[in-house]
Amino acid sequence: MEDSKPLKDAWSDHSRLWENNIWVYPVISRRAEGLSIGINLNLDKICSFDCVYCQVDRKIPGPPQRVDIAAIQKELKLIIGEYESNGLASFTNFSQIDASKRQIKDIALSGDGEPTMIKEFTAVCKMLLEVQENYSQYNLKLTLITNSTLLNQKRVQEGLRYLTQKNGEIWAKLDAGSEEWFQKINISPYHLKHIQKNIEEAILQFPIRIQSMWCSYNGELPSSTEIDLYINRVQNIYFKNPKNFLGVQLYTVVRQTARPNVLSVPKEFMEHIAQLIQKEIPVNVKIYE
Repeated sequence: MEDSKPLKDAWSDHSRLWENNIWVYPVISRRAEGLSIGINLNLDKICSFDCVYCQVDRKIPGPPQRVDIAAIQKELKLIIGEYESNGLASFTNFSQIDASKRQIKDIALSGDGEPTMIKEFTAVCKMLLEVQENYSQYNLKLTLITNSTLLNQKRVQEGLRYLTQKNGEIWAKLDAGSEEWFQKINISPYHLKHIQKNIEEAILQFPIRIQSMWCSYNGELPSSTEIDLYINRVQNIYFKNPKNFLGVQLYTVVRQTARPNVLSVPKEFMEHIAQLIQKEIPVNVKIYE
């Protein structure tokens, strides 16, 4: 069943650990709608955001480690090999999940920090294109999940040209309409106007999907004014290049957060936002609760 307990448990458990792997891990992803192979480039937990809803506890630093592209490629092959052998059914976390929910969908740069911060980002993207071509029978999508702080850098854009060459996407975080709510939820040295500008410029070149986390924090929900400001930002991004605007993902908290007092919002709350978005622009909006 779609709402079976094993499936919900898998959605809420995005552990970065699998067997003896260091960099690469499998998850059952709501947004990928199946098996997503994650790559954690930020073992040191360094990020340009410190989101209140993040499950990564940044008070406990991770070990500094040089990104080993050959090791990442080897671990990818191990996981895909296990998938080809038994659909990863031997993995304890997936053993009770129906095979239809374990269909391989993508390889995603998503881990304990912001993937674009690492200096090897371009080389990693180039390697992923090779892996994608080697396993073309699965029509794998390559996905960058990013907070967009560095999308304006040339080295990042060079990497994205590899990543998006064949069925690749950028999932760009946009959680706020105002600077006040942005700093309350995302906590960053960057300003929201910088994030907005980066996404608007990136969509001129690359396919982008907006992903937005909605939650309450310390008993406070985003106001109607906050939601209106957010929708205005989504509109501005859309009109920069409608062809490259893939849609909007609205989701809420399902995993344990590092900070207390972060709670999910009702589905009706997100449905209201979806209706307001679609009233202004003709885009696909998906809700994940």
